Amino acid sequence: MLRVAELNGFYGKVQAAWDISFEVKQGEILTIVGANGAGKTTILKAVVGLVDRRGSVEFDGQDISRLPGHRMAELGISYVPEGRQVFPEMTVTENLIIGSYNKRAKPYRQETLSYVLDTFPSLKDRLNNLAGSLSGGEQQMVAIGRGLMARPP
Repeated sequence: MLRVAELNGFYGKVQAAWDISFEVKQGEILTIVGANGAGKTTILKAVVGLVDRRGSVEFDGQDISRLPGHRMAELGISYVPEGRQVFPEMTVTENLIIGSYNKRAKPYRQETLSYVLDTFPSLKDRLNNLAGSLSGGEQQMVAIGRGLMARPP
C-alpha cells in the first residue's frame, strides 16, 4: 500500500533524514521509534510532501512523489500533525467536517462522523464547543478524528 525508497528529508539546505526505505502492506501498522530529534516527524512530513524531499513514495502502486498535498488527500492519505493543531476558533464539529472535503470522503461524511464519535465518545458532548477550549487530550482526539474523516484506507 505504501512504499518509500531512499527518502531524504530537508529543511531548506539542512538534511534531517537520510535514505529511509520501508513498505507497509494493507492491514499492517508501521511504528517509527527513536529519540527526540531523530527524524521521525521529518520522515512523515517528507512522505506527504510537507518538507523538501528526494527519493520515491508510492501509494497503492502509484508514484506520489511529486503530488501536491490536496491530491494526496484525494487518494486517502491523512497526516495528523503532532501538537494537536486544531482550528481553535472552530467548533469540534467544524474541525471534524473539514477533514471530509475531498471527493472520496464527502459522500460518506455522516457515516464517518458516526465512526469517529464512536471511536472518541467523549467528543459527542463537545460537538458545539470551540476546539481551542478542549483539553490537550481532547484536542488530539479531534485532530485524529479529522484525519479519519478523510477516510484513509
